[in-house]
Amino acid sequence: MSGHSVHRDLAYALKQQVRRTGEQVPSVRGADWRLATVSAVPGDGTLTADGVTCRCLNSYAAPKVGDVAVISESSSGNWIAIDRLASSGTPLYTPVYRYKAANTDRASTTTFADDPDLTCPLDANAVYRVEFTLHYASIDQVSGSPAGRFKTMWNVPGTWVGNRSAVGPDQGTVLSGTSSGGQGRWGVHNFTTACTYGDRDSTVNLATALEEGTVFTTTAGTVALQWAQAVSNASASRLAQGSVLKVTRIG
Repeated sequence: MSGHSVHRDLAYALKQQVRRTGEQVPSVRGADWRLATVSAVPGDGTLTADGVTCRCLNSYAAPKVGDVAVISESSSGNWIAIDRLASSGTPLYTPVYRYKAANTDRASTTTFADDPDLTCPLDANAVYRVEFTLHYASIDQVSGSPAGRFKTMWNVPGTWVGNRSAVGPDQGTVLSGTSSGGQGRWGVHNFTTACTYGDRDSTVNLATALEEGTVFTTTAGTVALQWAQAVSNASASRLAQGSVLKVTRIG
């Protein structure tokens, strides 16, 4: 082998060694980031992901084992955990909204059905705050007998745990067309308990109801508002444009 070939091979070997060293030494490589799965959260502001101990940013709230996190190493070798990646459903602590862009009217039916707009998928093994703000209208009396009215319940998988509150006009109350006053209801119920509300005895004059609850999921699925008339009547009950569902994952 010629001396030229030996020198060339030695130069190549040294170059490769320098490259490998640079890949391993942060001060040479510079800052870097990657994805890693969290394996431990000791509760001291750090987490372990893929065997690396990282300091969490203040914005990375409530890290959990199993999170897929973005972690980054500085050129001095310090590691930080920036945040988790969003799941397939809803991100943590970020409200997701669903709203009604148009009225939905239902007549001559007491059979519960999902609202076409106020529905949202939820992840498995998570905790959510679910809030419905409902603007509705329904008649109440025909020849002295109850008619129409407005009733609700939530459609959730049977494995989910929690309760919901129902705040609005009491089911025996008829609000006048010129006043928003009247008796209220304040109960806490199972998701699938039918809650009937009073109204303004009109198919167009709106009343409001608020329902909220904390939902503990075990399987992935969908939460939806179900509603119908409490007493079947040909005059439609309405869930109006602008009604809103707000879902926030909190755990």
